[in-house]
Amino acid sequence: MRDLHPWLPVVRGECVPFGSRYRGREKGFSVRLSAFLIVLVIGIYFAAFVRYLFEFLKLRQARRSWAGRLVETGFLLHTLQIFVRTFSFSEAAAPLFYLPVRTLGETSSFFAWSLAFVYFILVKRHRTEGFGLALAPVLVLFLIPSLVPFETRPVLLPDLNNRYFLLHILSAFFGYASFALAFIAGALYLTQDRALKLKIHIDFYHNLPPLEELERFLFRTIFWGLVLLGGAIVTGGFWTKRAFGTFLLIEPKSLAALITWLAYFVIMLLHEVSLMKGRRVILISVWAFALVLFTFLGTSVFRLGLHVGV
Repeated sequence: MRDLHPWLPVVRGECVPFGSRYRGREKGFSVRLSAFLIVLVIGIYFAAFVRYLFEFLKLRQARRSWAGRLVETGFLLHTLQIFVRTFSFSEAAAPLFYLPVRTLGETSSFFAWSLAFVYFILVKRHRTEGFGLALAPVLVLFLIPSLVPFETRPVLLPDLNNRYFLLHILSAFFGYASFALAFIAGALYLTQDRALKLKIHIDFYHNLPPLEELERFLFRTIFWGLVLLGGAIVTGGFWTKRAFGTFLLIEPKSLAALITWLAYFVIMLLHEVSLMKGRRVILISVWAFALVLFTFLGTSVFRLGLHVGV
């Protein structure tokens, strides 16, 4: 382990290859079922997007639209696919348990599922039908890489069955997904605000959520992002303490995650104490999403650390 990552402290416990050691041992039926479900989910989300466009352009948005039902159905089927993929691989790699985040395709798919999970579960009371028009194509885009058979790059990691490791992965994905939803809400807010200021009267905008609703939704998702990313940082610290004997590893993604959390905390603080409201603070939150992209994807270009490739 020290030869692969000389910057790491002494490893405590057995190192396990997170990736290709068990490649090819998953059950054929489970693999085929997982692939079929992914294609089906992509089709359902795309159909939902088309339906949203029809409802918006024809001004036939209902309180409970068919497009919304399609997105919910896609989320349920995607959840089933996650379970199939997780437990088929975990059974093949017994006694280990893995979430399906071994490749770029699986990571992208799991992030799409995390987006839908946060939208339907954590911010359920704040979601609106109009927001689905922007969410559906984003889900499709993140699911498309899962159709590509990316190579699994093995990474030696100790103590993978530790509960803190599982909680770290889940809370990190949910945290980044929350910030992504905040970004979408911010982009819709700024687009609609600009149209109102320029007095652009297009019926399409009337079907989007009101600015006040978008602002509430945005800061609710930022709140959950702070809680979840903070949880990922804490649980990651407990895991590295057990695995390496230190709470903080000096590596790109860990440092970037801390900076991202602090940036969104300042944004939330500015909004809550009324130092900054409306368009200005939302514009800052949209630009802050660049930190999320850098933390989630950009840090991998350094090719060092525990988070290489993810």
